[in-house]
Amino acid sequence: MKRAVDIKTSFTAADSIPLKVLLDRELLHETHHNNRLIPIHIQFLPTNKCNMKCTFCSCSERNADLEIDFEVARTIIEKCRQAGTKAVTITGGGEPLLYPRFDELIECFYANGIKIGLVSNGLLLHQVPRKTLDKITWCRISNDDQRNFSGTYRDRLASVVAASPGVDWAFSHVVSTSPNIAEIVRVVGFANEHDFTHVRLVADLFQPEEVDMQLLREALGKEKVDDSKVVYQGRKAYDQGGDCYIGFLKPLIGPDGNVYACCGVQYALEVPSRDLPEELCLGRAVDLETILARSAAPLDGSRCVKCYYMNYNTLLRGMLKSVAHKEFV
Repeated sequence: MKRAVDIKTSFTAADSIPLKVLLDRELLHETHHNNRLIPIHIQFLPTNKCNMKCTFCSCSERNADLEIDFEVARTIIEKCRQAGTKAVTITGGGEPLLYPRFDELIECFYANGIKIGLVSNGLLLHQVPRKTLDKITWCRISNDDQRNFSGTYRDRLASVVAASPGVDWAFSHVVSTSPNIAEIVRVVGFANEHDFTHVRLVADLFQPEEVDMQLLREALGKEKVDDSKVVYQGRKAYDQGGDCYIGFLKPLIGPDGNVYACCGVQYALEVPSRDLPEELCLGRAVDLETILARSAAPLDGSRCVKCYYMNYNTLLRGMLKSVAHKEFV
């Protein structure tokens, strides 16, 4: 009998127990024998350009004209493959589909044997060639309470999804302090109708304590919505940073060609930078091998006042240590 998929474990990472790391025997073996971590999953931001101005944007203070040179990107992708990268999430920054050589970028990752996830606001998906979409493993579409999920956009998205059944489709919907229940009902209904893997309802990262996910769950219940595919991710629980290893396992590569400690650096510091802060830069991505050589020792994450990855860091620290009496679990 096929095991049921645990939605939250399968489709979330931050503030969760990193079971995927424990289940990846190849990663565990390589880490144990080489005493170093592998950048198994990179976050790649090709451009800061965007066709929306979301009030909750975690990158709103970025240089909106910045984007990575394609030949530099190609070199970085080859470096990642050599280092053992198996997957990439192409995200922003800005809107990835505005990167002028997006199709070539996808082809480059694909040719290097790296599985591709895409985070997009969805507005330009209908312009992406089918042969490009077919190379993508999953696509998570960003939505929020301020958008109107109806009309031409909804119809175009339905056509794209229908034409690309090999892609695992999902929504990530940012819930405001005054949740737009009607909008959320439309999004969840569309996901159910078109066999999406899940809908992640996530609080605004700059004021997560203002969103009560239990009340939201109850509101959807009153609307008689089938929420079996909904992940309620309130993001209230975070830690002060400490010994940090996550940047070696799943580094973020910005449109400036630099490597950063994680995908949460924009809001990690005492005063959120809403950009990729220089203080959390690990070096140039073309020097990835040199950066990884330091992975047996932790980064100093003590300056991060908001860290959602301490569960990962605790596990990764243990993976790099020798353990006695390991049979006595």
